[in-house]
Amino acid sequence: MTNMTLITIKENIANKKFNCWDKLVSNLVDIYNRHTDDNDVRDIVLRILERRSELGANSLLLDHLIGELGLYPYLQNNKLELKDRFRQSLFAAPTAVEKTFHIKQAEVFHKIMSGQSVALSAPTSFGKSLIIEAIVATNTFKNIVVVVPTIALTDELKKKLHKYSKHYKIITQSNQKTAERNLFIYTQERVIESECIKKVDFFVIDEFYKLAPTSVNDYRCDRLNLAFHKLYKQCKHFYMLGPNIEGISEGIERALNCNLLKYDHFKTVSTNEFYYPICSSGIDKDKDIERDRHLETVLKAIGSNEQTVIYCRSPKRANNLLTKIMGLTIHSRTEENKQLSSWLREIYHHDWNLAEGIEHGIACHHAKLPRSLGSLLVELFNKSKINILICTSTLIEGVNTNARNIIIYDDCLTKDQKLDTFTFNNISGRSGRMFEHYVGNVYIFGDKPQEELPFVDIPIVSQSENASDSMLLQISDELDEVGKSKIARYTNQTILPISLLNKHQGIPPERLLEFAEVFIEKCGKWHRLMKWTEAYPTKNQLNHLCNIMKDHFQVTRMGSGCIRSAKHLNSRIRDVMNHKSDKDMIIDEYDYRKSDDSKYTVDDAIQVIFEFKRNLVSYNLPKIVYAISDIQKLIFERFNYIPGDYSSFTSHLESFFHPPALTYLEEFGIPFQISLKIMKNIKLNEHDDIDDVILKIKENKKSLNKNGLLSNFEQIIIEDALRYI
Repeated sequence: MTNMTLITIKENIANKKFNCWDKLVSNLVDIYNRHTDDNDVRDIVLRILERRSELGANSLLLDHLIGELGLYPYLQNNKLELKDRFRQSLFAAPTAVEKTFHIKQAEVFHKIMSGQSVALSAPTSFGKSLIIEAIVATNTFKNIVVVVPTIALTDELKKKLHKYSKHYKIITQSNQKTAERNLFIYTQERVIESECIKKVDFFVIDEFYKLAPTSVNDYRCDRLNLAFHKLYKQCKHFYMLGPNIEGISEGIERALNCNLLKYDHFKTVSTNEFYYPICSSGIDKDKDIERDRHLETVLKAIGSNEQTVIYCRSPKRANNLLTKIMGLTIHSRTEENKQLSSWLREIYHHDWNLAEGIEHGIACHHAKLPRSLGSLLVELFNKSKINILICTSTLIEGVNTNARNIIIYDDCLTKDQKLDTFTFNNISGRSGRMFEHYVGNVYIFGDKPQEELPFVDIPIVSQSENASDSMLLQISDELDEVGKSKIARYTNQTILPISLLNKHQGIPPERLLEFAEVFIEKCGKWHRLMKWTEAYPTKNQLNHLCNIMKDHFQVTRMGSGCIRSAKHLNSRIRDVMNHKSDKDMIIDEYDYRKSDDSKYTVDDAIQVIFEFKRNLVSYNLPKIVYAISDIQKLIFERFNYIPGDYSSFTSHLESFFHPPALTYLEEFGIPFQISLKIMKNIKLNEHDDIDDVILKIKENKKSLNKNGLLSNFEQIIIEDALRYI
């Protein structure tokens, strides 16, 4: 056989009948010794690992290459030469981690442990989160804060780091009690609102590219910048990690005294990319005909035994795609997930397509789902009890799965915004996983983006034009003259104090001021309807509040239009106040909309109610009502009126008018409906925080079902949740 090129070697590895390993490995060693193609050689080595069992004596040469390339985790311990055994021990992570670093992971870890701050740009498969675990495992720092962009990532990281709970109290809620040593795993919002972060010894920003805004009103970016600012004021030692970027904006590395490490080509899994063009230039409906044809081809080729994640741009499209895939009859019904399916039908609706899909090993995951359910679906997928997981960017841009295959069904982020190179790399990098799939497959329906990778700005540091007014107001005492001039319209006005504008970060300051100006004009007229202080306002009081939220805070534009009018909002809030079940709200929504729209489905109704409860009731509405309460109090007192106080109503609203701790249990894996049953078997009072509730659940673990209220499935859910509490 003549000498092989890298292309020939790659083709031979893909050929299942190929068996001339002596020549292939020998040629690969020769190519490596030229030291011109290390990244390509690494890719080939990863592909060979898929067929390692066929190599025979050539495994020794393969291990030699693995060691030279720094892929030490892949060395076979029982066959190593002295040199490789020494290298593997040298690159071992802290003992508790029970893993070995590859050469670049070790470099990052040792830089951090020597006191340096690091911003890491690396592929999804690099193993960036292992470095977080290794840092925790050293027990070097007393108080560590890890900032993650989503609740789903909070849950994943909490489970991964649970084995260190003997050394750290793991805190994921902003109102949990602290201990002597704490590991805070927070979203940016919780970093800002938490009052228990007193002293930080080290902090981590995951997905740090989100520090750079993507639009004019990128409020999550604002909050991440403010979280970074809060932590950096307490501690200058940090680790920021994220997928491949071009660089950090000029001056930021120096200002933060950190090192940007770019290992964009150091991959630990290999990827095959397959392109399926979309020829139609018409509307989505036309393009979807092509997409669906490609999807059927790909799924039939993959079969029903491999884990596949499918990316869609929106929850509605993910939901519709679930129904389409079931129609392909590729996956037959099994009894594996019957208990979960039956529970979903009972709690939400008998005809929910997710309940049907789960019985076929197919599910969808998006931000509208109840948090405990989303977490459970990822767990079932990683246990191969679900084979196809259709998701939006909220899952695919952060949470690790064991997917061999990624299908990019939509080559766009929104209907009008194409996927950029950065996001494409982040999504496609989810294919394959160390020690499970050395080679992943990515199927792209449409075009691969060609744009350059981004530079990441941190506007709260650079005070660049990317910094929003809301962000600059929070650091007004630190601004230069240019920055001060940008927010002069707020600092020079006398309607609302800066402290109030800053207190309600996340609501545009101009919107607060505009409402305050209207309020001053209508102060006397509105007083009778706004002086209330009760947790349960009257119908007219609530209706007036709903009108304010619609007219001045645009609530009908939130939650994907799940609220259509102030009257509708009033009715929905009344349902929550009266403890109306999700199932009854879904039925009412479906019956009402179905009469006007014959194409409206049960699945649409479920998404609307989920959106209302997740997006509005548990997040946006309380923030808006708190702001309205503060403004009315300030202005009523200014004009000698007795003010109202909506704090009791707001705190009840965000906990769905139940004890607040029950809503927190969602994030610990216990669905709200199960928590309601638990409450009947343990003595719970309104002032119990989440730590109190967890303690009571553990103390009453054996008697939780003494009245037979819990089904067998619900008992299993509680048992699983308690393993990580």
